[in-house]
Amino acid sequence: MGVRLFSRNKLAVGGIVLLAAFMAFIVWSNYRSQIELRRTTIEQFEEYSANEASSLAHFFSERKNDLDDLSASRELRAFFENKALGMTKEYGLWASQVAISELLDRFVSKKDLGGKRIYRRIAFVDRYCELLADNWGVPDDPVRCGMDPPALRPGTVNILLEERDGDMDFVLMLPYAFKGDRAGTLLAWLNTDEILPALMEDFRRPGEQGFCFLTYKDLVYSPLHVLPPGLLELVTSHGSAGEGEVARRKLVSDSGDSTDFFAVWSPVEGTPLTLVSLVPEKQVLGSMAPWKLLSYTVLLGLLLLGGSFAILRVSTRNLILNVQVAEAAKNSRRIEEKNRQLQAEVLARMSAEDALRKANDELEDRVMRRTRDLEDRTQALSREVAERREAESVMRYIFNNTHDAIFIHALDGTILDVNERMLELYQVTREEALTYSISEDFSAPGSDASYLVEVWSRVIDGEEVSIDWVARRPHDGHTFDVKAVLYRVEMGGEGVIFASVHDISEQKQRQIQQEEHQEFLNTIFEGIGAAIFVFDPEQGSTVDCNAVGERMLSMERQEILSVSCRKKFIFEGERHQDLLCPELHDRKAYEEGLLAISEGNKIPVSLHTFDMSIGGKAHLVQVVFDIGDRKTLERKLNIAQKLESLGQLASGIAHEINTPIQYVGDSIHFVKEAVSDLFELIGLYEETVQEKCADTRGSDGAIVEFKDDMDYDFVVAETPKACDRALEGVKRVASIVLAMKNFSHPGDGEAKPVDINNAIENTIMVSRNEWKYAAELETSLAPDLPMVYCYPGGLNQVLLNIIINAGHAIADKDGSGERGTITISTWSRGDFVEIRVTDSGCGIPKENLTKVFDPFFTTKEVGKGTGQGLAIVHDIVVEKHGGTIDIESEEGVGTTIIIKLPVNGPPE
Repeated sequence: MGVRLFSRNKLAVGGIVLLAAFMAFIVWSNYRSQIELRRTTIEQFEEYSANEASSLAHFFSERKNDLDDLSASRELRAFFENKALGMTKEYGLWASQVAISELLDRFVSKKDLGGKRIYRRIAFVDRYCELLADNWGVPDDPVRCGMDPPALRPGTVNILLEERDGDMDFVLMLPYAFKGDRAGTLLAWLNTDEILPALMEDFRRPGEQGFCFLTYKDLVYSPLHVLPPGLLELVTSHGSAGEGEVARRKLVSDSGDSTDFFAVWSPVEGTPLTLVSLVPEKQVLGSMAPWKLLSYTVLLGLLLLGGSFAILRVSTRNLILNVQVAEAAKNSRRIEEKNRQLQAEVLARMSAEDALRKANDELEDRVMRRTRDLEDRTQALSREVAERREAESVMRYIFNNTHDAIFIHALDGTILDVNERMLELYQVTREEALTYSISEDFSAPGSDASYLVEVWSRVIDGEEVSIDWVARRPHDGHTFDVKAVLYRVEMGGEGVIFASVHDISEQKQRQIQQEEHQEFLNTIFEGIGAAIFVFDPEQGSTVDCNAVGERMLSMERQEILSVSCRKKFIFEGERHQDLLCPELHDRKAYEEGLLAISEGNKIPVSLHTFDMSIGGKAHLVQVVFDIGDRKTLERKLNIAQKLESLGQLASGIAHEINTPIQYVGDSIHFVKEAVSDLFELIGLYEETVQEKCADTRGSDGAIVEFKDDMDYDFVVAETPKACDRALEGVKRVASIVLAMKNFSHPGDGEAKPVDINNAIENTIMVSRNEWKYAAELETSLAPDLPMVYCYPGGLNQVLLNIIINAGHAIADKDGSGERGTITISTWSRGDFVEIRVTDSGCGIPKENLTKVFDPFFTTKEVGKGTGQGLAIVHDIVVEKHGGTIDIESEEGVGTTIIIKLPVNGPPE
């Protein structure tokens, strides 16, 4: 009965314990889930704020790209190039400012976000902050831009937030550099009234009651909310919170009520701005804290457990009383039975003790003898075991701590043991390693199994073999290079194969990297578009050069190295030096000059010189770039700029002369007609006077005498002729002015149909002063010549250079003073138009005919020729128009230049 009661009580106790454990588990799980939910909510808040800052950073990054695109525009650079040429606002610079204003206006109109303009204003100011142009136009008078940009580094876009009249403006500033110097600043005002409010409105989540705004230093920009009093202190100070981390802030209102907020300061990358997000704590975490919910749940559990324990206590008391009564009766019966058993055992033990005493004496003698023998054997065995354990410990330490992986194989290939390094290298357990095979599990796929069998046979025969192998990790299949050394040893009287495996993958990788790096350097050395010469100061000679150097000097590499410091290739820069035998001192890192390749053959080059250690020895490296193309381009650009300036000047002069010449011509016409009328009137007066004074002889004597004195008949005859001559001179001046205008305004730089004959006549008129004192110019122009599709400006320059050269050739022929002849003729040759210019000048020697089109080649005296005229002619005719130019010349007789231009224009 007591057992049954006790069992029921145990079940009750167990149920209560399980109930308590289940309630504790429920309470703890609920508390942990609440804590995890709060942490997840805060992390989502941090992530959402970071995403908002990233969106703003992307928006401002796009705006920086906008200013970079504007700074690279042709209009800004053209303004400073024109200004550098000396243009003023009255002569040409105003047009550049208007072009900048139109560019800014187009840019502002084009940039929009959701149908709303991004920029309110974009202005371009000079280095003194005077407004040059904005998207509203160009100021007539110098105007300050309204703000002073700070000292900024060129090429860097800066963002400022400024407060004006209670409103916030975002201003982006990009310094503009011209020829390395800061020349001005691009200023852009964002349309903060529409763009940023719309952008930040998108950040708000539905139902959110928090605040989202930007800060810059002590300024706060909040387009969506009116900040309550006291919030500025929360915004402008992080406190102990880091950027991007959530911090708790308390806002106390004027009435004394306080509200807890979660705040995140997220920096807007690439800008000085910080995005601040504030959300009420209750909105994020709810109204009840986890600890309160935990407290209520624990209290409820304690009440339930208290009631259960009260019931258990009453049941336990009843159980104890029943058990005590049952045990008392059972103990009484047990004591009586024990007494009877003890009496029988006492009698049996007394007889057994006598027999045991005799046997004990005999056993003690035997035990003593055996004990002495065992002690002696045990001591010897202990010494042997200790020695073996010590040796085995040393070997096992070496075995496991060596840097190489070690395999111990049976002769049939079975793995008997491995060390710790092997387990680490192959990333397997010891049990797995002992079940794997070298050829199937630890070798890379595709390995030569027959080679491994051959090596194994050689090792079994007693040969020590070292091989390079590709190993594999069984689990992930990763392969790596190893060096394995295999040899046979005897262990425990049996032969085993001992394999030491060393990981050489890093060594192989370094070797491959070195080979690739060397190949990379060799590719650069041979593939760079510059000649490279390496000079060894210790040997005093050039020790290496690349293929470009061979082509530049027209010599093989070995020939260049052999003639170093013996054959001179002079570089003419600020000073003269031998390219293959440079001076070690007094040298510059960069120079430009002419390199004399052979007698009379010089090419423009740039020379870069620097020191380099090769093989532990100091060497001097010279990098030579052929800058002939660049110099030609610079020369063409310089001449084009000069011609453009001269064209604008000539156009202005022609315009200024044209108007007064028209006045003079009209006045002479009037005088001529008026004089004719006056002479006719005087004739009528003379007839009338003669009729009235016919009877009075001698009355007109004074008139006749005056007419004789003034030579009246001569004046009447010559005055109309004088007017005609004056009109012819005015017409001549007008035609020259018209030719100057046509010549100086050939077009807008694009190919178009051109009347070749008209272009020749205009060029003859403009260049007349260059040839009229030395030659007569005759023309034979084909009347049916088709229009030619070409570049008018380039064609005018070609004709001008050739006619001027012809005049100079005639003037230089001899000192006889005789006038020569220049003949210009045109023909239609199918799809081409041919122009021939023939002069009776001094001609060109045969040895110079192949050089006349080379840049800088001239036969004139120093100071009279640049060697650029015919080079430019050849480039315009052949390169730009796809035509041909040939020269026929006989020394002492004259020269004919033949130009053929395609009628349909230059090829695509």
